[in-house]
Amino acid sequence: MTLTVLAEDHENPDLPELDSEHGFSLLIDQNSSRILYDFGAKDSLRNNARHLGIDLGTVDTAILSHGHYDHADGMEYFLKENEKATIFHGRGAFHPRWSISRGTPRDVGVSMIPTDDVVRRLAAIDGLQDRDSFVILPAAPGHRARPRANARLLAGPEGNRLQDDFTDELTLVLRTGDGLVVVTGCSHRGILNIVEQVKTYCPECPVRALVGGFHLLDKEEDDDGIREIAKRMKKDLSDTRIITGHCTEGGTAAVLEESLEQPVERLKVGMTLSF
Repeated sequence: MTLTVLAEDHENPDLPELDSEHGFSLLIDQNSSRILYDFGAKDSLRNNARHLGIDLGTVDTAILSHGHYDHADGMEYFLKENEKATIFHGRGAFHPRWSISRGTPRDVGVSMIPTDDVVRRLAAIDGLQDRDSFVILPAAPGHRARPRANARLLAGPEGNRLQDDFTDELTLVLRTGDGLVVVTGCSHRGILNIVEQVKTYCPECPVRALVGGFHLLDKEEDDDGIREIAKRMKKDLSDTRIITGHCTEGGTAAVLEESLEQPVERLKVGMTLSF
């Protein structure tokens, strides 16, 4: 199984022709099937797929991790290139979303308004979806801390905005012969809650890798909180590769790595991970 990063914040010095932008998209080649997890923000999915010689028309299944533009706005291009894949999303993914991180509310939701033709390609889910070689988990429950930056993220129409609870967030769990590979978009429900959800789904399954964004922002999180996350990860994810980027910023990643006492690998656009 291989995972190819098609959209990511961090550029790849080995592939300078690829576009980096604030967003996330991951292509999974598993056995004879292809899964696209997220679509990037704007043009990176299109440009990087072309540069890498990837035919998006061959994708069998697509998943939207949650309804923010940086994960969703390449979807319109994907639908033009692909005529067969169903796009799974959580309920509420296309509702209005806002950020007040800069003071005045700004729209951070999905920019595409689904037409009837698009709606036929979408499948809203709110429960576990079990497939042959992967599982889609719904929004993670749990009492452990969620990212502090969530406080600046709202959902709902103008005049009726509330703090976003991200009940549309989906996690992808890939089954391999010797364990699970867990893929997250932004982990707004809390990376530790997601880890506990995965362990509840399959208590005896080793987790080979945890890949994606953890939404740990340098200006929002404190070092003690990151160390607590690392402490729980060491307990629940022994011998697990931690591979993060997008919304996991450099300072928090460094504290996480120090506390875990193991490398925390950084995602870059165009990189390929093999399992």
